[in-house]
Amino acid sequence: MTGSRTIRAGAVALAAWLSGGQLAAQQPTPNLPADIFIRPPGPHAVGIYDWLWVDSSRAERQTKDPNEKRHLPVEVWYPAEPVADAKPALYIRTPGEFGTAGFKTCEHVTTHSVTGAPLAAAPGKYPVLVSSHGAGWTRFSATFLTELLASHGYVVFSIDHPGLDRTVMFPDGVAFKADTLTMPTTDPRNIRAMIAGTMTFLNDVSFPVWIEDSRYVLDRIDALNREPGPFKGRLDLGRIGALGWSFGGAAAIELLQIDRRVKAAVNHDGRLFGGVLTEPVRGPFMLFHHGIDDAASAPEASRPAMREMKVEMEGYDSATRARAGSDWYDITIARTNHGHFSDLPLLLKVFQDTTLVAPRRGHEIIAAYSLAFFDRYLKGIESPLLAAPSPQFPEVAFRRR
Repeated sequence: MTGSRTIRAGAVALAAWLSGGQLAAQQPTPNLPADIFIRPPGPHAVGIYDWLWVDSSRAERQTKDPNEKRHLPVEVWYPAEPVADAKPALYIRTPGEFGTAGFKTCEHVTTHSVTGAPLAAAPGKYPVLVSSHGAGWTRFSATFLTELLASHGYVVFSIDHPGLDRTVMFPDGVAFKADTLTMPTTDPRNIRAMIAGTMTFLNDVSFPVWIEDSRYVLDRIDALNREPGPFKGRLDLGRIGALGWSFGGAAAIELLQIDRRVKAAVNHDGRLFGGVLTEPVRGPFMLFHHGIDDAASAPEASRPAMREMKVEMEGYDSATRARAGSDWYDITIARTNHGHFSDLPLLLKVFQDTTLVAPRRGHEIIAAYSLAFFDRYLKGIESPLLAAPSPQFPEVAFRRR
């Protein structure tokens, strides 16, 4: 990856904390191999589609063009029939979409998914997962996990949320530039004011857009199950879960709160936003947290504000757990940072730091608990991982109710 892109004016606090944006300026892993992803361990091969959905009922409020409608790039991973001699899909399949966003060093990387492979012919319907990326990233930034979930029999729809992602050109040729609804301008020397202004903007402006995006995708999934196409009659709409990283993780919990189509949700290291800050989450959820002290490596002047922010976030989590209307699980992984919950550890040199959990080990832990959770609440499959702390994963601090 070749540098960072400013998400919006004044979004320093967002980029540095919410979505691991400070990592975008880090050096890529030298001589990055093409096969960075493990082969998905589930019983199914994995297929993939790239779609662009346009919500004609919604104007794009983040651009100045009054005629532009909300565009949503969506990537779908699903259990597939093996295809002999098929070439695996590239990790970056639409490089023109991202302009100079910095994917040049990984355009040769391959996945274990096959574009357009036939849906697995096993009888029955497959449970569905709706996924959202971290702010400032992309719909494929947790491929380590989405491929694994698909190999275990889930159909995963991952949404790109324009305006807080890296898209500058849609596949239909429409350019995108977020030039309205910009972040509030604050004095960068006043860290507390910057954080407060950013959080308020995200909660009041950006977050509702992400929830609208997600509910529109749920509507489209329903249509896919009814209409002629690769998924007709094969999606179990009674077993839908939500997940996401960072801002996307917060969206997953909120979606569980407000949309009864969603039965369970996993938040990968995201600060909570929206109605769950005041209302009980009605369904089962799992909260993940990274384990390092971010403030310890920050400039000294920023440390007090960052520690205050951490205490505030922990307070939101604690209150959400206390008033929850269903089961919850809380997972903290020692020696991980915010980026571990994405593909970044496989792409960036900084994760070779031996004081951090090794990238594949971190991903193994995240995938094991995420899969166990969705298997329990969408498939009825019990796992000892959800019963008590596991000697298999001593890095994990585990709590449950």
